Parts: sequence; structure tokens; C-alpha cells
Amino acid sequence: MVKRKWLVWGLIGAAFLMTLSAAGCQRRAIDNTDDSIDNSLSNTPTNQNPDFTAYPGTTAPESGLADSTVIHPQLLRENKEATDFIRLIQPDAILVLVSSKYINSLSNTFGLSTNYYIYSSVSKPDYYFLVNVPRNNLDPMKRFLMPIQDFELDFSVLDIPAEYWKINYAKALQLAEAQGGASFRAQHKTFEASIILARPAGKQLNWFITYKATDASGAKFQAQVDAGSGAVTIV
Repeated sequence: MVKRKWLVWGLIGAAFLMTLSAAGCQRRAIDNTDDSIDNSLSNTPTNQNPDFTAYPGTTAPESGLADSTVIHPQLLRENKEATDFIRLIQPDAILVLVSSKYINSLSNTFGLSTNYYIYSSVSKPDYYFLVNVPRNNLDPMKRFLMPIQDFELDFSVLDIPAEYWKINYAKALQLAEAQGGASFRAQHKTFEASIILARPAGKQLNWFITYKATDASGAKFQAQVDAGSGAVTIV
């Protein structure tokens, strides 16, 4: 049982994180009539959405992580807006993954690189439908179409049931920080943090969190946070 849990984690880490990191090179922007390829990943500091708590000055706090209680109402709106947006072109879209990537900071102002809501469709089972949702006042949401085989998964992901989604990303990161994430950042000033909400078939809904050092060490810290109970498992 333990080996299978580690296998599922490894598949998610290897497939989701690598695929979404490279998604800009593969995805097709379905909003654009010229079928142009969006290949941009931005880590440029931008103005924070006014619904978020702004940080004073020009330097992010130690972690930059948003307060999970303060940010929760906006995350509910963000989820609804992303779903409404994708259903304009795919009415039967069902949310199956949420994936965000941070670079060198857990701040939505200074560190957020990508923030995807990913959907499947019964009527178009060969594709995932992605919505990237920036958390600033400058960039619009964008929709993308990606063939399922590009994820190269050896297992199925199920829809995300709202009744089991009790812990938002900020709370999950807060719990992971307390269990070793903060120490990892203290040792590695340059890093990437990926946080993915998923329910692999036969498993519970979890946040899968990976901190990866971008220095020469190649070090990693990985944790799973149960999206219902908040229980933390260090992998």
C-alpha cells in the first residue's frame, strides 16, 4: 500500500509537474483565431488584485504566502469564473486538476508563474481544457486545449468533488511550510514550488506539493495534504 502511494506521487510529480512546466511549448490557445502558440511564462512582479491583501513596500515578506482565510472568498470566485469561462466553449467541462507554480516566493504578486484550472469533458474525452487565471490586474484569463496523451499518465484522474475540497492552496502550503517547506526555502534561496490538487482514481483528493531547488543541489521537498482533513504526509 505504501509503495503504491509513492508510485502515485511519483507519477503525479513526473507527469503533471513536467508537463505543465512545458505546457507553453505544446498547448494551443483556443481563444485565438490564428491558432498561435502561447509560449510565455512570466515571473515579473505585477500589481496585485485589489481583493488580495497587498504587501507594504516593494519586497515580499519572508514567504509571501497569502492568508488562507482572507484569500478564500476570492478563490471561490476564481474557481467559478474559470469554470464559467471554459463552459462558454465546452459546456460539459468538469474540473479535474488545479495546478499552480511559484518561483522564488509564495507570493501571488512576486512569485506566481502559472495558475491552471484543468477540465475534462465526456463529449471530448481525448482532451483537457485549461484555463490560466492570473492574479493581477493586467492579464486576462486564457483557455487552452491539450491532448490527454501529452500528460502521459498511467492512471485516471477523477472529478474534484466540492464537498471534499475543504482546504485551499494557501492553507495546504501553510501546513507544508510548517512541516519542512520553510526550512527548505531557508536553505535554498532560489526554488520553484508546485502545488497540484488532484484525485487519482482510487485515492483521496489531495494537494500534491513539491519544492524544487533551482541551485546546483537539485534538492526537493515533497508533501501531500489531504484536501478534506488537512492531514500532512511527507513523501
